[in-house]
Amino acid sequence: MKKRLVLLAGVSAALMLLLTACGSKKSADKADKTETITFINHKTDWQSNGKWKAYMKEFNKKNPNIKVKIETITDYAGQMKTRMNSNQYGDVFMLPDTVKPQNYAHFVEPLGKQKDLEKKYIGLTNKSYNGTSYGIPSQLNASGMVVNMKVFKDAGISKFPTNTEDFIAALKKIKEKNPEVTPLYTNYAAGWTMANWDFMRPGITGDPQVTNKLLTNKAPFSKGEVMYTIYDTLYKVANDKLIESDPTTSDWEQSKVDMANNKIGVMVLGSWAVPQIQEANKDNAKNITFQTFPAKAKDGKQYISVGADYNYAINVHSKHKKAARKLIDWLVNDSDYAIDNGGLPTKKGAEYPEALKSMQKSGVKLIEPAAAPKGKESLFAEIDDASEIGLDTTDKTKQRIVDAGIGNSKESFADIMKDLNTKWGDAIKSVGNN
Repeated sequence: MKKRLVLLAGVSAALMLLLTACGSKKSADKADKTETITFINHKTDWQSNGKWKAYMKEFNKKNPNIKVKIETITDYAGQMKTRMNSNQYGDVFMLPDTVKPQNYAHFVEPLGKQKDLEKKYIGLTNKSYNGTSYGIPSQLNASGMVVNMKVFKDAGISKFPTNTEDFIAALKKIKEKNPEVTPLYTNYAAGWTMANWDFMRPGITGDPQVTNKLLTNKAPFSKGEVMYTIYDTLYKVANDKLIESDPTTSDWEQSKVDMANNKIGVMVLGSWAVPQIQEANKDNAKNITFQTFPAKAKDGKQYISVGADYNYAINVHSKHKKAARKLIDWLVNDSDYAIDNGGLPTKKGAEYPEALKSMQKSGVKLIEPAAAPKGKESLFAEIDDASEIGLDTTDKTKQRIVDAGIGNSKESFADIMKDLNTKWGDAIKSVGNN
């Protein structure tokens, strides 16, 4: 009897050992399971220089079980507009401005209530709708002008102009002193770069409500209005042949190299472009500065608009939403993405990049556009879509102005502004905001 009991005890122990081993194997398998997510973005330069690879290596130190496949696209907004007609637009992606706020829920996973996220982050108004945030900014950019100050100093200009008349005069002086230098490069052919002209509204006026006022202004392209000032400047530099010789064949990647090598004076871009251009020629990095649009607000001060860059978002169809959110949280909270790209970090209390620090010291005030009125978050996009003007989103109108300026069309600037006023006013009426 004792022998049998001993035998049974031995069998039980062996069975327990087997079960424990199986359980341990399952736990180990579960612990070692790796999820693969795809992150689609526009940072092609980071793909080629290995920066994304280095970033994901750091991310994996904290999240070893999440493998991130990076996919970068040059014509990001254009290609993503097509891809988002299907479900195949990655797990994490940069939310394009072409997606209207009322459609966020069809494409994007909600990230939380705006009021809750605002306790930790800034710039959330850009991709929130009805109190829900669908994106978190990868960074906040200043909208203004990237400037090679050596080009200006070589032409005898020691300080960047503070009004449009002096600005155009300075560009003419640059052209006279060195015909080989392009005073202002439009990047017409790239298209998406030209939206930066529109982004400068708050900085020029010093009014955080300037975009909201466009919701009821039926003639915002009239002389004296901020959009007229912006477009008039663009037309004049084109008309005075102060831009690239053939804008239709301009080259975005080459323009960064040329500016770094003192062959371009100004490009209208966000602060994010500064480190990219400095990287093109590190020996000349100190020549590249960031300046506000040459204009003063009614109070006599200079402002520069700070707004959200692309927002990180999660594909509503993703099967790896938790892993996707971990990547977004790491990028916003732990990585140096914003600083490395010349932007202001989204996380509250973070340090400003050098380009913005220098402007603050010179007295330029940072201004963030106000949120749209409650219940009207999508109204601006609806009016703009109905008008087919493409404010903030497309290159269409800016290219039209350049074409008129260089003589590629027979339109006058006055005719264009009149047409834009008609289209905008009609659009306000058509969407029922009259």
